[in-house]
Amino acid sequence: MQRTASWSGTPSIKGSTESMRMILLTFCLIGLQFTWGTEMTYGTPYLLQLGLTKSRTSLVWIAGPLSGLLMQPVVGAYADKSTSKYGRRRPYMLVGALITGLGLLLLGWTSEVVGLFVPEGPTKKDFTIVLAVLCIYALDFSVNAVQACCRSLIVDTLSVSQQQAGSAWASRLTAAGHLMGYFIGTFDLVKILPTWMGGDSQFKKMVVISAMALWVCTGVTCWAVTERVRIAREDGEDGMNVRAVLGNLWHRTMNLPKRIQMICWVQFWNWVGWFPFLFYSSTFVGEIYYRYEHPPAEPGSKDEHDALGNIGRLGSMALVIFSLITFGSSVLLPYIVSSPEAGDEKFTPRPPASLGKTVQTVLVRAQRMQPDLTSAWMYSNLLFAGITICAPGVRSLSAATALVASCGVPWAVSCWAPFGLLGIEINRTGSSGHANVHGSSVPGYTAVRGSVDEDEDNDIEMEEARDRRAVSDGVLRLNHPDDQGAHASTGELAGIYLGVLNVYTTLPQFVGTFISWIVFSVLEPGRNDHVADEDSDHHRWLNLKKNAPNAIAVCMFIGACCSVVAAEAARRLRRLE
Repeated sequence: MQRTASWSGTPSIKGSTESMRMILLTFCLIGLQFTWGTEMTYGTPYLLQLGLTKSRTSLVWIAGPLSGLLMQPVVGAYADKSTSKYGRRRPYMLVGALITGLGLLLLGWTSEVVGLFVPEGPTKKDFTIVLAVLCIYALDFSVNAVQACCRSLIVDTLSVSQQQAGSAWASRLTAAGHLMGYFIGTFDLVKILPTWMGGDSQFKKMVVISAMALWVCTGVTCWAVTERVRIAREDGEDGMNVRAVLGNLWHRTMNLPKRIQMICWVQFWNWVGWFPFLFYSSTFVGEIYYRYEHPPAEPGSKDEHDALGNIGRLGSMALVIFSLITFGSSVLLPYIVSSPEAGDEKFTPRPPASLGKTVQTVLVRAQRMQPDLTSAWMYSNLLFAGITICAPGVRSLSAATALVASCGVPWAVSCWAPFGLLGIEINRTGSSGHANVHGSSVPGYTAVRGSVDEDEDNDIEMEEARDRRAVSDGVLRLNHPDDQGAHASTGELAGIYLGVLNVYTTLPQFVGTFISWIVFSVLEPGRNDHVADEDSDHHRWLNLKKNAPNAIAVCMFIGACCSVVAAEAARRLRRLE
């Protein structure tokens, strides 16, 4: 049965150049990375400082995959059906960013908030831990809603030929957000910033900065992008309850096109490998320093200092270099990796004759040797495996920093490849049976433009070119198969397919959480119960025994083995027709 979706307006982005429009479209990702960076850098040591063991802390991080598994597909599907006059994605982005920022601020002041109701003592400590864990859950749920809509907005706005470029720009701004967040974290903010700006600790000041960055960056993208408005259907079938959303998600997950299914499997094993690195890398660097290089306290005295802030700064320094390499790779690699439309070009670009015949020949051969995005993804997984498999042998701060930093190259590809490949497949699936118009093969979509006025001529040509499409009185109507069909419009299914990809991104995090829990339980069982009272506080939540196995390094080693499996899955994806 044919269903009709009605749309008003044309997607557009402010800006005078394509680069500026791409930056504004993906600018919200900078704020997201401030949030993720703060949580990943300070979250684990903060919970350890509150009194949780590493095995219990690893279970807390199940909040990430649980929230991603539920929030991204549900919010994506609801946004797909939204008929808000402000667009389908931006309202969810703004509300989610507001909740995320408030959750960050509450996480920074959990002890003070609990202190308003509970006096000092063990009860206050227990309630503080409970509130901190609840804040992390609320934070992860809301930030996943923002992330789902940010990614869907890119797919919604760009045509097939621009999907890989848009994903590359998203990777660049993701790296830029990580870089700025970690760079700020390397400074002693307690000394630099006044007390009224974030309280009296490094962690509190970072959550204030992260909340402000998220609000500003999300606001900029929402201001710059104009979405098409989905017009409510007269039969009232636009509304969706949670059961219908989950049912549709299950159907899509069980009936994926073959290439999309393979992309999802590569992503699954890729994230099993990345999980321990992303959540424990800063703690890994700090623990290596305190285990092998931190000077011991004077005899008879306790080594009291802000160990949490110190580990945050050491981890941030390693992650700054990691982000610099990620950013550089995100800028450079798109020029090395062949674009998806390269095979459809009407002419073959040739080097200038002035370079000479030998140079011309070398450049032409180099161009032919360009790997495609799938191959680059495969090689990046092998590179990541080769780096992190060395983690158990690290014995110095410089080696730990080098290990973390060098993962920036494979991370740049991992941020780019799955979304670029999936965006291409979504658009190709949605454009089946439709004619191309001005290089765009997405029904109802045009290339990125500076204003709606620029598209008026194209709208007239589209009306003449497509017999399945009618444009009148500023309303665009698309006829396409039912949602359960195989070739529904991209505009309808971007949120659903990205939600399916997120299922394959979050399920491995459950696997990673379970593996981490087992490793920490076996290698560090009840360690905090055997610390002497005269030892400094950080001895209670850091494993400083030089001869003991490093549990985080073991988790990274297991992740490296899983990355090899991801590389094999990418090789099989490359061989699919």
